[in-house]
Amino acid sequence: MFVYRVFPHLASAPIGTAGHPKYVHPAQGAGRWDIPDQYLAFYVATTAEGAIGETFAHLSTWGADMLEFPALPGARRALGIYQFDEEKYPILDLDDPKELIGRSIRPSEVVMRTRPHSQKIARKVWDEKSWAGIGWWSMHRPQWQLRVLFDSAITEVINVEDLVGHPALHEAGARLARVINADLA
Repeated sequence: MFVYRVFPHLASAPIGTAGHPKYVHPAQGAGRWDIPDQYLAFYVATTAEGAIGETFAHLSTWGADMLEFPALPGARRALGIYQFDEEKYPILDLDDPKELIGRSIRPSEVVMRTRPHSQKIARKVWDEKSWAGIGWWSMHRPQWQLRVLFDSAITEVINVEDLVGHPALHEAGARLARVINADLA
């Protein structure tokens, strides 16, 4: 399965360091599905459009300045393309009614952004030791399927692509009715 992620890219970054496509900041914890004492959450989407849309949905106007990442000198946000074996590393699909019923979870509980509640669900899933991550849908566009992987090591980096002029950036912006500046053409 291919998955996508927008991240601050630094071409010279060695594996395990900030700027590398598989790097996850160890001081995380604010994400919906984060349990930093157990795993470093690797957030991805099943489409490039979904990864880009999720990353920049909070901005009403999209321009090249949104790609800058001053916290890491020389880095610029880019699109990472990854592959992993979903047969070998199964994902718990919270878009599957059977899974929701079996766990007594309502669909609204999955989509609402209440970190303590989401993290409680994530801890239960993690404790089962049967899953490599969790899948759910975007609150911005339900068609965008999202994943949190419990370990970035299960992925293989396929490519890193510039976001300027990327068709998926323009598709995501159009679907979210965002103004896209000419500097992203």
